[in-house]
Amino acid sequence: MKKPFTTLEDVALAANMSRAQTSRALRGDPGVRAETRERIAAIAAELNYRPNLAARSLVSAHSSIVGLIIGDPSNPFHIQLAQAVDRALLDRGFEPVTTLRSAEDGSAVNETERLLRFRAAGVILIAPLITSKAISTIADSLPCVYLGSQRVNHPRVTVITVDDNGGVRTAMEHLLSLGHRRIAHLGGGNEASARERTKAYCEVMEEAGLEPFFLRGTHDAASGRRGVDALFSDANPPTAIFASNDFLALGVLDRLKGMGLSVPEDVSVVGFDDIPSAANSVFSLSTLRQDIHAQAQTAVDSLEAMIANGAKRIRRHVMPVELVLRHSCGPAKAS
Repeated sequence: MKKPFTTLEDVALAANMSRAQTSRALRGDPGVRAETRERIAAIAAELNYRPNLAARSLVSAHSSIVGLIIGDPSNPFHIQLAQAVDRALLDRGFEPVTTLRSAEDGSAVNETERLLRFRAAGVILIAPLITSKAISTIADSLPCVYLGSQRVNHPRVTVITVDDNGGVRTAMEHLLSLGHRRIAHLGGGNEASARERTKAYCEVMEEAGLEPFFLRGTHDAASGRRGVDALFSDANPPTAIFASNDFLALGVLDRLKGMGLSVPEDVSVVGFDDIPSAANSVFSLSTLRQDIHAQAQTAVDSLEAMIANGAKRIRRHVMPVELVLRHSCGPAKAS
């Protein structure tokens, strides 16, 4: 029966060398002659040898494996950010181990146990719906980078968040400058980022002497459709809607079209994230852009520093957002 994979012992046997000598050659040990290293590498390639990363980390006490836990695999922005983090890890020589399970307190801690069995060097969390206590529990075992709005005070956690408050204020001030006064907000539920965005929206409305008009939902298109139905059942419907994320906003645009309302002539719409669909000419959604590549690089830089130097202090990076104006925003309709 053919073996499913080639082992280091197979390469050593083919090369007529000891396992230790073969391992040193494949690692590029300068103590092994160059011609020997080249011969062993050629044999390994011919046999389709792949190094066992878990075994290597056991021997060397160093690991290139990094866990990547995605909070909500159904959220296109989380997947987009995960792809950028995955690429940044690979470019830096790490081996990502990704989970697509929706993370909750218990499952995230269990996933950490799995990563420890792999001898992972650290973990990156992308906005999981878990408490700061659960994140701290994970960080007790592994250096941890958390991308999200949760506040975590733990020396082995680096938090990378976006400027939710500043971004919302920029979007709201733009809508106010267009003459909108009846501005509604569709929130994203109990996520930390959603709470921050709803709070900023309410502050701007109150500072402008206007009454906040918002509904709590979830970060998905179906919630956007339901939100529009509720908002337009009011005797005084909005002339603009600020949605807590783009997925919500796409649901808003879909339902407005179904009701026979024009965007932006009847209603202006602004989202948050700038997922790829937002730029589609069908939607042309004005939104607040997060720079996923900058977030990914900062995450990997932070994790690498923690692995190399240990955690000495609590770190928090606040990333800026940019208002991207497309065709979904326009002047308020004259009453």
